[in-house]
Amino acid sequence: MIVPVKEKRPTTGSRFAAIPGLQLVASYQRGWLRADVLGGLTLWAMLVPQSLGFAVLAGMPAVVGLYAAIAAMLLYWLWGSSRFLNVGAESTVAIMLATILSGMADPGSDEYLELATTMALLVGLVLTLGGIFRLGRIADLLSRPVLAGYVFGSGVLIVTSQLQGFLGTSIDPDPYLTEIGAVVRNIDDTQVTSVVFGVATLIVMLGMRRFVPAVPGALVAVAGSMLVVGVFDIDVAVVGQFDGGLPIPGMPTIEWSQFVALLGPAVAVALLVYPDSVLTARSLTYGTSDRVDANREFFGVGAANIGAGLLGAFPVNGSQSRSFVLADSGARTQVANLAAAVFVILTLVLLAPVFDYLPVATLAAIVIVAGFGLFDPAEFRALWKYRRSEFWMAVLTVAAVLGLGMLIGIVVAILLSLLAMALRSAAPHTAVLGQMPDTDTYRDIADHPDAVTFPGLLIYRFDAPLFFANAPMFRDDVIAKVQEHQATTVVLDMESIHDIDSTGAQALGEVLDELDRRGITLELARVKTEVRDELHISGVEARLARSGIYLEIDDAVARFLEHEPDDSA
Repeated sequence: MIVPVKEKRPTTGSRFAAIPGLQLVASYQRGWLRADVLGGLTLWAMLVPQSLGFAVLAGMPAVVGLYAAIAAMLLYWLWGSSRFLNVGAESTVAIMLATILSGMADPGSDEYLELATTMALLVGLVLTLGGIFRLGRIADLLSRPVLAGYVFGSGVLIVTSQLQGFLGTSIDPDPYLTEIGAVVRNIDDTQVTSVVFGVATLIVMLGMRRFVPAVPGALVAVAGSMLVVGVFDIDVAVVGQFDGGLPIPGMPTIEWSQFVALLGPAVAVALLVYPDSVLTARSLTYGTSDRVDANREFFGVGAANIGAGLLGAFPVNGSQSRSFVLADSGARTQVANLAAAVFVILTLVLLAPVFDYLPVATLAAIVIVAGFGLFDPAEFRALWKYRRSEFWMAVLTVAAVLGLGMLIGIVVAILLSLLAMALRSAAPHTAVLGQMPDTDTYRDIADHPDAVTFPGLLIYRFDAPLFFANAPMFRDDVIAKVQEHQATTVVLDMESIHDIDSTGAQALGEVLDELDRRGITLELARVKTEVRDELHISGVEARLARSGIYLEIDDAVARFLEHEPDDSA
């Protein structure tokens, strides 16, 4: 359960503006410490084995994954804006890194390590530049349906990714269409002892959440599982111990040609790391008053990658599974990540052997619980009730995440959002306006039958910016309405048009041409200053009749009524 915390955000010009994370130090409450330390312990229990495995997946020595975790957790909080986001080694980035670097050096070689370290530094620099140029608006492309679909789809992937660990199997999923299919077809290989530990972990976590919510069930499950394995010498798949020792900071040494060759891939990795991290951070704010600063995330995740590079590790990313487990643990702030970093350092120095007693199934069950917490059918029902198109957008996002993976799924979802936005903008709402009785207010006559219209006068409103996608529709609709209402004067209510591109200006000129041929006057009302500048540059303003542009619709109507008798004579 995510606990709301009232934390003062640094304001521009404050003493924390350069390093906003220091605001946490100034406002931290002593009563949060216990929850943060226990949350850090829970995170540590999951982070260590995952980091070891992802480092191997990236073609690096296993211990390098812990180096990456230390650097990321010690630096992200200084600039990042999420209370719970855990940045560290992740499978998607590890796989991508191995794909990029395996063609340049042998995995595990000294040259490979230098290239991976350089990649982390470059990714960090790219992300930092994104923050400097304030490109955080990229994250605004992640709409509510996209977010809902991404969270749900991620929950499915997180749960299914842990099934083999939960069941104690080791199956290559490549020959199968889905990982679930691989598990089901090889269900006979299930290890009963692994299932017992997994189920026991689920019972402990869910039971303690229900009856003793103040105690972190995941931590109790980890400690209990290790104790049982150690005391009774049970034969079950375990994480296993690893080489310890602390990293020594330093800079990589590679050839200039290799550095240049890494620039493009570093940008590609950064483009995958940023939206995935921000989307995870925003997902963590569901149901709370927390807000994620997209620009700060550039700096936070960028600093984490630079730190990973300086400690000889590889690019890092915001972790979905670990972040949600941390949020679910009862932690209150990023101090939980700092506590986990301290525990990782102690692990490197003292505790590497204890992981010989930690069942893989216990960790899998912890992740599965976090994954199920991402399923929110109520959100889909709300989207269905509000707008069916947004519901289907969320469903398509789920399908994209499940079919193409989390990162590619994000790209597809964003493209779908942009397409939906373009389609809506290409056919916006329009209205013919009439005057409400005894007022100077004008409303859509389709919604207000009592609104008064004036013979020969068409008051037309276009509820969108006028640009290339909707310019033809605007031109055709105005002409059709002129014919329908037999207008001799057209007044365009421009209040909703906050921008006109060159194609829109051309369409407006074509409307003027057609109205001129018919002897019909075109006038504008409620024009924004920026739009008027565009009309002036395009030459449209100079072609308008009479006063041409009015401050209010009422002014244009009064002018029409004043001159209409003369025009009719």
